[in-house]
Amino acid sequence: MIEPATYDIAVSFAEEQRAVVDEVVEACRQRGLTVLESNDLPQAQVRFFVPFVSTVDDLTVNEHVLPVLTGEVPTSLPHVTYLRADEHLVDALVTRVEAAETAGLGRVPVAEVAATIKQPPNTALRQLAEQFAIASPGLTKRGLAGTMHLGDTTIAVRVERSGDTVYALEVQRGGDEIVNFVVLGGSTELFPTLCQRIEDMLAATEH
Repeated sequence: MIEPATYDIAVSFAEEQRAVVDEVVEACRQRGLTVLESNDLPQAQVRFFVPFVSTVDDLTVNEHVLPVLTGEVPTSLPHVTYLRADEHLVDALVTRVEAAETAGLGRVPVAEVAATIKQPPNTALRQLAEQFAIASPGLTKRGLAGTMHLGDTTIAVRVERSGDTVYALEVQRGGDEIVNFVVLGGSTELFPTLCQRIEDMLAATEH
């Protein structure tokens, strides 16, 4: 029987957080920690699962979870203990791992602990992203290429022709059902029409 791989921590993050997380991972490894960067090894055993999150609201954790808050600090007392994504983060992670080793805290399968903390998905945003993805292949008929990235609260859409950006847009979903449109590049001539079509798509996902 093959023994599962073991790690001190496993990190989970959104693509837009990759630059920050890469620096943290490298610093942790230099300090002697073993780090799993993806869920490609679901049976891997870890002492701590470290999700980088923008909010700790509605987050459910246990003794094997160390959430790292990348967003604003809650104004009210949070219901979970979290670490901050600042210059003290690596020291804090090393301290937690060393304390866990001393206390004899065992390791658990990364897939098992990750499944216990998943936050409710933003269904409307995800459905909107799926509609963008479905529509993207139609751009090839016009000599264009479309790419789309779905984050925790944003959808980033980019349309290119021969490697040059023709249009780039972010759809940001905030609190109180607010949707913001941010033009990142390209012509704004059709922007009002595009905004209306996106709002219609969002409305359709909520019925």
